[in-house]
Amino acid sequence: MPLLRSFLKTLDDLRSHHRRRLTFLEPPIERRRPRILMEDYAARHSIEHTLDRKAELRRLAPTRPEAAARYHQLLTYELAGLREVVATLQTTTGGRDLYECVAEQRAEIERLEIEVDWCATLLRPGSETPVR
Repeated sequence: MPLLRSFLKTLDDLRSHHRRRLTFLEPPIERRRPRILMEDYAARHSIEHTLDRKAELRRLAPTRPEAAARYHQLLTYELAGLREVVATLQTTTGGRDLYECVAEQRAEIERLEIEVDWCATLLRPGSETPVR
């Protein structure tokens, strides 16, 4: 019996020390998890930076013409992007969720158009023309 017990103990020790999982045996989503987490972090950081920059430009726009010009440019790009999204969504088929999304985007477009018009009033004549 002592021989069997020592054999089982050795087997248990081997099992506990070598529990490392082989990555190629894991499902594909599990293998990509670290990369997905890094990409999510980078995207979130980029979005937060852009929103912080946009808020700072909006705050500075009334007093600094260069901030107003950059803010106008940023708003114009955002407005053009939203219009492209709405145009693309309108060509796809979908249910109620799609229509609600398009309606939300149209409301955001209206809000951005008001913001672009406000920003255009801050620009010096001839410094930049409002793009619609």
